[in-house]
Amino acid sequence: MADKKIAIMTWLYNGNYGTLLQAYALHTFVKNEGYEVENINYRSSLKTKLKNWFVNRNSPALFVGKFKEKFSKKDSVANEKRNENFSDFLNSNIKLTELASSPEELVKFGNSFDVFICGSDQIWSPYLMNPPYFFSFVPDNKPKIAYAPSFGVTSASAKKEKMICDFVKRFDYVSVREKQGSDFLKKITGNKYSVMVDPTMLLERKDWEKCIGERIEKEKYIFCYMLTYNAKYVNAVKEYADKNKLKIILIKNDTGFENTGFTVVEDAGPQQWLNYIKFAENVFTDSFHGAIFSVIFHKELVLFKRFCDKSGASQNSRIYTLTEMLDIKDRIADESSLEKIGNMKTIDFEKTDCIMQTNSKKSGDWLLNALEKACSK
Repeated sequence: MADKKIAIMTWLYNGNYGTLLQAYALHTFVKNEGYEVENINYRSSLKTKLKNWFVNRNSPALFVGKFKEKFSKKDSVANEKRNENFSDFLNSNIKLTELASSPEELVKFGNSFDVFICGSDQIWSPYLMNPPYFFSFVPDNKPKIAYAPSFGVTSASAKKEKMICDFVKRFDYVSVREKQGSDFLKKITGNKYSVMVDPTMLLERKDWEKCIGERIEKEKYIFCYMLTYNAKYVNAVKEYADKNKLKIILIKNDTGFENTGFTVVEDAGPQQWLNYIKFAENVFTDSFHGAIFSVIFHKELVLFKRFCDKSGASQNSRIYTLTEMLDIKDRIADESSLEKIGNMKTIDFEKTDCIMQTNSKKSGDWLLNALEKACSK
C-alpha cells in the first residue's frame, strides 16, 4: 500500500516551535514507513483569516492576541533571521504541495491524494474554528484520518458543537490528543475516541538528536521558554538560577521579558530551540511541547501553569494529560506553589522513557493500522 499518496494537513506557519516540530514528526513518521507523503501547504491570506473569523464567530480575544503578536515583533535583523530559520527548517524537512491561501484553492487537492491525515496541535479548537482542518474540501469518498488533533478547550457554542460533530462523522478513523478532547467528542457525537500521543513522541530521542547540531551555549545554563509573561514565574526562575549559579537563556514569545536580566535569544528557529533544551541543566517553561522535549532529553523540568483552570479559555487539559501519562504531575507549578521549586523529587527518566515508549508504540500502531485500512479501500 506504500504506493498510495498521503496528504497531511496541519498548521505550518504560526511561528510556534512545537507546532512546526509536531508537523515534522508526523510527516517523518509516515514517510519512514514507506509512504509517499506531502503536507498540504496552506497559508491563509489575511482576507481569508478575517472572513473565517467573521463567518465562524471565532474568539475576538484570540484573534486580537495573534494580531498583536504578529505586529509587536520588531522588523529587526533578529526577527528576520528567526523567520528564515523557521522557513529553512520547514522547506528542508517537509515535502510540501504548491501553496494555497484560501479554501477555494484547497479544492484542487481533494482528488490529488489517496488518503488524508489531519495532524495534531489545536487545529480543531472551537475558538479557532477553521473548516479546512476538518477536510471540508475533501470528497466524502476519500479516506480521512484524524491523528491526535487537540480542541484546546472543553466547551463550545451549540452551533460549533454541531459543526464539529458533522465534520468528525465524515472521518473514517479518529483519535484525539487529550482525554478532555475525547470526553468532549463523546458528548457531542455519542462515540468514544482513543487518546494518542502528540506526534513529537512518535520519533525517538536519537531521531531528534539528528536535528540539533553542535552545542550552541558553552556555559552551564537554565533554559527558559515562556509563551506568556508572568512576573512571579520570572522571579522564581531568577531565584533558582542565583541559588545554583546558572546562566538563564530565554526564548520569549511575549512582551515583558525585556528587563529580566536573562540572556534573550530572538533569532532561534526550531533546530536552535531543540539545541537549547538538549544541553540545558534545567528547563523552566509554560509550553506543552517544551515539557515534552524536556522529558525526551532527560531535563529536570518545571512546568508553569499558564491558564486559570476556571477560565473557559483554559488550555491546561493538555499538560494534565501529558503529566498524568508520564507520572510527573508534581512538576506542574502555579503561583500558589512556587515554593516547591528546588525541592521537587528528581524525575525518574528510566520510568518516563518506558512509559513514553509504550504509549508511542500504541499510538504509532494505531496510525499505521488506520493507514493500512484506508489505503486498502
